[in-house]
Amino acid sequence: MTKPKKTIPSPPKRMAGVDEFKSILSNKKIDSYQVLDIDVKLQENTLKTSKNDMKVIITKPLLWKLFKKAYRILNKKDFVETKNTLANIAPLIDYFAKDPTFFHRDRLITHTGNLTLSPSFEKGLLIIGAYGNGKTTVMEAFHLIFEYYQMPMRFKGCKAHDLVTEYERISADLTYRESSKYQFYQRLTTVKGLYLDDVKKEREASHYGKVNLIRDLLEKRYDYKKGKTYITCNYREGDENGDLEDALAEFGEKYGGHLYDRLFEMFNIIEFKGSTFRK
Repeated sequence: MTKPKKTIPSPPKRMAGVDEFKSILSNKKIDSYQVLDIDVKLQENTLKTSKNDMKVIITKPLLWKLFKKAYRILNKKDFVETKNTLANIAPLIDYFAKDPTFFHRDRLITHTGNLTLSPSFEKGLLIIGAYGNGKTTVMEAFHLIFEYYQMPMRFKGCKAHDLVTEYERISADLTYRESSKYQFYQRLTTVKGLYLDDVKKEREASHYGKVNLIRDLLEKRYDYKKGKTYITCNYREGDENGDLEDALAEFGEKYGGHLYDRLFEMFNIIEFKGSTFRK
């Protein structure tokens, strides 16, 4: 009797262009960071990463180069460098490289209403801007870099409305137990880095009534205090003038005044300016 042939699983598909990351890190000459800082002495941070036995100190010029490569891989086109897009990306490069220039960037919000904010590398990021002006694609590029190299600042990425759908699916399961809901929240609460995309647009979840899922999750992460949260969201629907204070006020309306107050403890607020890239 002929023995059945052993099935050898195919190797996982690799995203086209990802191997080019390795060539960037093995290249001893890194381009200057002139697009964002001219004649500024670059400071290296102490974060290190290992991938294929490589040890790399993460600098602003290196992160900028990796970002442009990751952006091209994901979007099949180059990052468009304009005055607005460079001003938008600059504080994020600084933040993830832990460069003190971050605290002096124009797009970093230090005052809103009567509040004086206190930016910190220990806080997460709340990125607000117009629909389609690059917030999500920029964060997805960082996600690819950090995951590929298993960098310390890597994060899990989720769309807010997908979390609502997942929660409802768990709740509707005939084998549902209260422990399932606990595990859902536990997984998202304790992850070191969590990126929530398109916040404020999600509907409330349904489970024996309405559940304000994102509010509950953000409050749990605030109480946990051991991870960073990153959020992208738009100005209020219909706002064509880019009213940042109104966009922040909408958090209070949707998630309650208690969470609104905590925003400024949890996040550095970055405003992305410029019109949509989507045509």
